[in-house]
Amino acid sequence: MNSERLSLSHWLDGRLHPFRSLTVRIILLLIGDFIGAIALNNFLIPAHILSGGITGLAQIMQHFTKIGIGTWYFLFNIPLFILGYRYLGRRFIVLTGVAIIGFSVFTDFIHIHFIAKGDPLLISLYGGVLSGISSGIIFRIGGSTGGTDIVSLVFNRKTGRSIGSLSFAMNVVVVALSATVFGVEAGMYTLVAMFVSARVMNSLMNYQQRKTALIVSSKAEEIADRIFHELGRGATFVNASGAYTKHELGMLICALTQLEIGELRLLATEIDPNVFITVLSTTEVIGRFRHPAT
Repeated sequence: MNSERLSLSHWLDGRLHPFRSLTVRIILLLIGDFIGAIALNNFLIPAHILSGGITGLAQIMQHFTKIGIGTWYFLFNIPLFILGYRYLGRRFIVLTGVAIIGFSVFTDFIHIHFIAKGDPLLISLYGGVLSGISSGIIFRIGGSTGGTDIVSLVFNRKTGRSIGSLSFAMNVVVVALSATVFGVEAGMYTLVAMFVSARVMNSLMNYQQRKTALIVSSKAEEIADRIFHELGRGATFVNASGAYTKHELGMLICALTQLEIGELRLLATEIDPNVFITVLSTTEVIGRFRHPAT
């Protein structure tokens, strides 16, 4: 009997039982949340260095109210989660909801302190690296850390403009608040931690890049319909045939973001386990990138 080696990609691609695939994704999400909580509780908070986005705002609120950072983070994300549920894919927002809850719980209830006070620059660097790894893991499997990620993705989905520019503008506000509350030096180290976190995350998951997916399947029309309704993207249908089998197939050409590749992979393999997908790097998209109905 031939035995097939099961790799992690088989589970994540949904080629096995959907429940098992979801289970693996949730486990990885929680690992990412745990790493993010370690970065926050063990590095950034003791040095009065803020994390980016909503987490940074939660740190400031905790400083003044003594209510847990995880609690504030969860409360801030409730309206943003509702916004994301309306405009983003169902699978993506469900995974994001799990990530939000996991991070909130870990941040408030898990405190592992193995680093004494030291050089603030080293603390900001290592805190930023761990934060970037945390976000990169969560993005890589098709979710997000909530907060400004949801706002940025909705903004990108509705306007087609850069996700990074909006996130940068939001983080400028956080840096300014850090300098005001904890001093200018803390604000500067906050900027260092944010920069390192963004670089590490982008190296793990270059979600700002446009991609072109070539999808070959006997069920191409059904896949195109799911892409339209779940991702809000259009696709171009091309008639094709297998060079060896001579069977008629359909090929879809679809431009989308790196973040949406995971969702595309899952929905396509759910419809056709034998689907063939090639993903190409795309330097520029000219014309309508988003569908007018999204």
